[in-house]
Amino acid sequence: MQAIILTAGEGARLSGWTSNRPKGMLNLGNRPILEYLVRGITDSGINEINMVVGYGKNSVMSYFGDGTSFNCKINYFFQEERTGTLEALRIGMDGIRDEFILVPGDNYVSSKAFKSLRKFNTNVLLSGQAERWSKWGEIELVGGKANITFENPNAYGRIHFTGIMKINKSLASRLIEISGSHLGEALQALGSEYPFEVVKADYWHNVVYPWDLISGNSMALRDNLLYRSGKIEKNVSIRGDVSIGKGTIIRSGTYLQGPLSIGESCDIGPNSVIGPSVSIGDNTTIGAFTEIVDSIVMKNCEINSNCSLKGTVVGDDNIFGSHCVAVPSTRNILYLGQEFSISNRGAMVGDGCKIGSRAVLEGGSILLNNATIGEGELYNAVFQGDSI
Repeated sequence: MQAIILTAGEGARLSGWTSNRPKGMLNLGNRPILEYLVRGITDSGINEINMVVGYGKNSVMSYFGDGTSFNCKINYFFQEERTGTLEALRIGMDGIRDEFILVPGDNYVSSKAFKSLRKFNTNVLLSGQAERWSKWGEIELVGGKANITFENPNAYGRIHFTGIMKINKSLASRLIEISGSHLGEALQALGSEYPFEVVKADYWHNVVYPWDLISGNSMALRDNLLYRSGKIEKNVSIRGDVSIGKGTIIRSGTYLQGPLSIGESCDIGPNSVIGPSVSIGDNTTIGAFTEIVDSIVMKNCEINSNCSLKGTVVGDDNIFGSHCVAVPSTRNILYLGQEFSISNRGAMVGDGCKIGSRAVLEGGSILLNNATIGEGELYNAVFQGDSI
């Protein structure tokens, strides 16, 4: 059996974090979303993957190479124009022999799900529990048969399609023949023409908006790779599942609470509190007396002393001055012209931002990439430009 991963899209609703990479290359638990998918596929016994790339393709190809490091063979196919998931499927079909697993490259899903799909000898849809409407549609059982529907967008908590399925070449060809660009809509048009089994994933997370990264990170830390390769000074307290990368220094008096993943060549503390549910990317410095909880700090960041970040996303190459605060709140925010209700979320800070000392980022604040906040400023998400 083979697999096709569709990862050519830009992830426009995460543009502050995807200026040079597709959404699937965003890190959760210090590993790209795509890596969890590739490893889940190979752990199920599949060793050949067709990967359809486009936007940010170099970041994908340089990370995965030919697949040898991931115990598989990866073939790359190119979707240069964003013409939809059906066209991506058509491109990825090259060399597919019969049955295969089709996987969108931007969803985090339990690795065991792929083994579950392989147990069936028929076409299978992977379902998941969704906090909100999924772009892939809802799975509705009619007369014992599974259909995809988009008729009830308020179907929170219902059985939703994850976009992941095991199908054969014949069904794939039929889907491609159906007019349109979206895979879920083609499945809806198919109706009961082809029978499907339905399997539920243990856990699944659809990353669409910046605040989704927080819960996705917490979920991904369930698969935390446990290693402690750095230098740990005296009087450091470590509780729970904590990973520390090569060349990292944890300075005296720091408290680490798992689940927590700290990358390579980081400098943490002294006397800081990190975790739980935190990932710290490579080459990041966390100053003294800083507290970070339920957050993602990506690569090459500098978080100075006496900061407090909770429920917060910090993109690559960010600088936070001392005494910065981002504390979660529950409220309605305006993002990309649409109103959203966010719950228990701090700030969402894109790549390459500079946050001045003593700045306060109100819960739900969103800063797109390369923004600047001045010293002592209060930011409340009304402004989303380059500076304030």
